[in-house]
Amino acid sequence: MSVDQRKYPRTPGNNRAAIAYTKRHAPPIMCTVADISEGGAGLTFVSIAVIPDSFELEIKGEADIRICKVAWRAGPHRIGVAFIRD
Repeated sequence: MSVDQRKYPRTPGNNRAAIAYTKRHAPPIMCTVADISEGGAGLTFVSIAVIPDSFELEIKGEADIRICKVAWRAGPHRIGVAFIRD
């Protein structure tokens, strides 16, 4: 049995809608929040091929836009991000 060594425990994201803003003048990219914690999230995209190593994330229903850094990539659809604090 493996032990979860995450710094922050994750909770289900209930597949909430979110938008990734990758660069100026680029169209936003829709995604869903699979799980989330104080320090990061697991996101699902149609394709992660065009997702850069850092971007801004707007989660529907939340006021703040978060700055994200990709921590891992899994398959063609899933990434994990760390939230970057100013």
